[in-house]
Amino acid sequence: MMYPIVLDQFEKLVETTCQDIDLQVEPTTSAVLNGDSERRLRNGHGTDLVVTTLPTGEVKDYMLDLSVMEFSTSYQATVMNAVMIDGRTHYLPLPGQYSGYILNKTLAAQLGGSLPATDEELLALLDAGKEKGVGIGSDGAMFGLDSVSTAAVGSYIIGTQVPDFLGLPEGIQWMSGFDAGTASFTGKWEECLDRLMTCVERGYLNTQAFTLKETNALPVRDRLLDGTLLMGYGNVRLLSLLNGSSDQYEFSMLPFLSRQGNQPWVISSPDGYIGINAALGEKGRETELEACQRILALLSTQEGQEAWIADVEATNSYLSDYEDDGGDVPEGLKEAVEGGYIYDLRMPSNVIQYFGINMISVLSGSLEMSDALAAVDDYCRNGSEVVDYDQAVVGSVAEDLLYENYNTRLEETAIGNLVADAVAEYAKADIAVVNGGGIRASLYQGDVLGADLAAVCPYANTIVLVDARGSVIIDMLENGISMTLRDNDVPAGRFLQVSGICYSYRPQTIDEPAELMSVTLADGSPLDPDGHYKMAITNYMAGSSGYQDNNGDGYTMLNLFGDDVPRAEEIELLEDTGATYADAIKAYFYNHRDEPITAELEGRITIFGKDE
Repeated sequence: MMYPIVLDQFEKLVETTCQDIDLQVEPTTSAVLNGDSERRLRNGHGTDLVVTTLPTGEVKDYMLDLSVMEFSTSYQATVMNAVMIDGRTHYLPLPGQYSGYILNKTLAAQLGGSLPATDEELLALLDAGKEKGVGIGSDGAMFGLDSVSTAAVGSYIIGTQVPDFLGLPEGIQWMSGFDAGTASFTGKWEECLDRLMTCVERGYLNTQAFTLKETNALPVRDRLLDGTLLMGYGNVRLLSLLNGSSDQYEFSMLPFLSRQGNQPWVISSPDGYIGINAALGEKGRETELEACQRILALLSTQEGQEAWIADVEATNSYLSDYEDDGGDVPEGLKEAVEGGYIYDLRMPSNVIQYFGINMISVLSGSLEMSDALAAVDDYCRNGSEVVDYDQAVVGSVAEDLLYENYNTRLEETAIGNLVADAVAEYAKADIAVVNGGGIRASLYQGDVLGADLAAVCPYANTIVLVDARGSVIIDMLENGISMTLRDNDVPAGRFLQVSGICYSYRPQTIDEPAELMSVTLADGSPLDPDGHYKMAITNYMAGSSGYQDNNGDGYTMLNLFGDDVPRAEEIELLEDTGATYADAIKAYFYNHRDEPITAELEGRITIFGKDE
């Protein structure tokens, strides 16, 4: 199986209880967990046990039906119903987290008030922080979401509607109508962004970071820890991390608060969902199938849940008969939890995501609320062209092109060469460079769907064509190799995959910085420091979001747009194509649709000392 957190306790439980089973867990990132696990299934590379953060209806053909398994009846119906596919159980909910507002309690005390008990009191606290310059950064932001994605944004906004709508009889009735296909978002959800829009208007929320259009997500954890953010939204795991990392500040959690004097509510959501690869149902795979069934049966016990919870620091189980001592519930959430005011999001994951996409568009000012809600209603009833494209076969690849273990941030990769070549072809550039951190998924041998291409490069930065002096390109490459070693063992995303150019470098060590050893053009001739070259980069690298909070990945030598550092010299903007990496890849597949796409290692990037 794949999972982003080490599962020592659960592996030990499985292998001591079932001594004939060797449970192997491949480390991965949460971003890959949701998309890559399902793409692996479609292309015959799926793990035996499959974990995803948001199961989709399309996966039903690749996941075993667990409905007949006794352990599938052990979980709470409200959670199970939300992820059933055509009335069948394909996934079990993993232990999860309570989510809510995370407040810098120390700073809140400095502002002279008790912890907010209503939504108005929460806004008043932000107002006081702005007035006194407490819990606010140079950008004016005082609030942010720890995780920013369409699903996370959608889930948060839906959660804000629980105390005064979804948790009340009117909302329960609306949800029943939604389940039956008769209720609409239009006419009920027009005010769902009112509080967020107020925070935007007063400068407490940075919409650019919130929407992830051209900038990094607001570094919520770092900002909370250094006291330049008064409040964030996250889960109990984040609260524990913050309190364990700071000697200066104490942090507390708050539930979703009411604007009408109603009971506050806590949101509960699983850390993911787990099921069995349907391929194990084929003849000859009986041993693996039986082993996976035993593992899920063990997971579906008190002992199994406790082991998993110990590994991942979850706060709650969704087993119907789980005995919870309540010891991990933060003080600020206890009243709501003990009173049973716990809301499990019941909407299908694809609806939550599409709702999130449209609400992000409203927040960024690119879509009116009425149009956004109408689009969500239409999608719920009729689907959309985007979904149709996502599920269409748009080409094929001859061999696996793998993103794994952060390889695109450390070395030449076949998937990186493909993306860089696609960008070069799209922009008609001599040289193209692609941030390794902008590549987030693999492509597997065989048919490729539209959704696969979007997942490879999910970010919305646009490709720009520039005329750059050779010396600027050298400075750029030196910046790209400067952070391949970091304290958390995750190399920086600034590392460059390339087309039309080759370079070699000596990696960074604990004692020595990285060193760029050589740079040549694709034909082997040396790069002329005084020459000029047409090069494709992104507007993000060129400073469209500035260079504060690690935006722009430090590429100040390419700065064409940012005002926080001097504009770059010896570089000229030729064209902003308006296209993203994903657009370039889609065009590349269309242009080369007559045969399988190939990409391989060609010696574009050489690492000195790699094999020593």
